[in-house]
Amino acid sequence: MSTKISVVLPVYNVANYLRKCLDSLINQTFEDFEVICVNDGSTDLSLGILEGYSVRDSRFKIITQENKGLSGARNTGIKHVRGEYVLFVDSDDWLEENALEELYNHVKVFDSDITMFKFQFYDETAKEYSEGPFTNLEIIPDSFDDLNFDYNDVLDILFKISHAPFNKLYKKSFLDNFLFPEGLIYEDLYFFYTVFFSAEKTSVLRKILYNYRIRDNSISTTGDGKSFDIFKVLAHVREILKEKEIYEEVKDEFLMFIIVNLKFVYLRLNLEFKDRFIEVIKEKYEYFNLDDVCDFEGWHYEDQSFYKSICISKNSEIFDLNYEKLQAEFLLNHYKTLSEVLQNEVNALKEELKKNNSNDNKFRKLIRF
Repeated sequence: MSTKISVVLPVYNVANYLRKCLDSLINQTFEDFEVICVNDGSTDLSLGILEGYSVRDSRFKIITQENKGLSGARNTGIKHVRGEYVLFVDSDDWLEENALEELYNHVKVFDSDITMFKFQFYDETAKEYSEGPFTNLEIIPDSFDDLNFDYNDVLDILFKISHAPFNKLYKKSFLDNFLFPEGLIYEDLYFFYTVFFSAEKTSVLRKILYNYRIRDNSISTTGDGKSFDIFKVLAHVREILKEKEIYEEVKDEFLMFIIVNLKFVYLRLNLEFKDRFIEVIKEKYEYFNLDDVCDFEGWHYEDQSFYKSICISKNSEIFDLNYEKLQAEFLLNHYKTLSEVLQNEVNALKEELKKNNSNDNKFRKLIRF
């Protein structure tokens, strides 16, 4: 017996957060769904919590396996879904209670392979919610709100679209052709560009339906040796661009995308891995055509500084010094220029005030006469 939406929920040692996630599912205003809970070798109380919910609600199905990582757990879930559509939820996050209803109503009109929707961050430490250009889909023009589109329609913003899998609803018949890469981190980036370049119909639903929890000990904040996977993932995206014959058209944006991601990873690396990471960047420099960066239009000054530091640094210690130096120089020049502009404005205002005072004095003399 089929169902309308299948939620794939990988679970690994999240007992402290799991109930909020499961409650957000059990309280959905939409009823025709199933939750494929993949217990990925948890050693805490996560499995017991799942079992309690499955007894309470038959829509919750539990699959237990040895730990395979996030990609392996998602792939197991994909193989067991029975729904027309698939939604991935991380077990420390939660949905808005109307999420599945809003998504199903939308997708029945658009019949999309992929439906993108808004989400928001929740900072566990600060206890605050926030949005940004990636979470609220503002980077995607409003003109796409009433139609389906594909990657060719958004080449100018191709590397600014959120690559998270959890803020997207997938048609199951489309998703059958794909799996997450196992054994890699940054699998979300790898998966997004794989599926997005294959989707014929993508639509946008501009409603916040998902809450993403930011916590200090999550996988995305670690900086160990697995971080080097970023080079494999970026190479995979590069090959897709070549295969689709759009590499030259999007090359400038892709080069910036490479630097942004390398910087993101490097700044979170444990100290013991930094020297080798710089070495690998240099080894891959020609492969990624980093010499082809011709200008920095649209680049953030931190990304510019990171890029410029690569060739003039022989190790991470020197790299870090150059990176800080270049940022400081940029800011110094920026504020010097800004100071000059402001001083010119002040001088112009003084001259205007002097002129007005002079005219006022002439007027007063005329009245006294």
